[in-house]
Amino acid sequence: MTRRVLLLAGLASLATCLAIDVPVAGAQAAWNEGQGHPLKGVWIGDWGVTKASRTEVLIEMNWDGKAVTGAINPGAQGISFTKAELDHTNWTVHLEATSAGVRYVIDGKIENLGSNSRSIVGTWIQGAQKGDFKITRH
Repeated sequence: MTRRVLLLAGLASLATCLAIDVPVAGAQAAWNEGQGHPLKGVWIGDWGVTKASRTEVLIEMNWDGKAVTGAINPGAQGISFTKAELDHTNWTVHLEATSAGVRYVIDGKIENLGSNSRSIVGTWIQGAQKGDFKITRH
């Protein structure tokens, strides 16, 4: 083969690789934009002091590139987090909020981390009440 033919074959191979890699990179960027951070999204579940006495809860969490933000039951009556932490060494979550003099402390562990419908399970303290909770990302 001549040097020119080898050069053209090499350029064609490079173009093919780039054509395949660009859509994959675009898909990865879309994934990171949507649900890339393990806490980002809407989480729905319940908490309660007993198995029979449960309260439905919705938590929305966001990631701005530096910090986790969010709220319990977001909306007009939503309760914004005053503290939100993720320990990536053991995938535990710590959330705090205060509303109308009531302090919320939520500690949990992420289950099924690789799943889009992962859950957080743990302890929920609301004022003087202490119970367990489970929320699942939707």
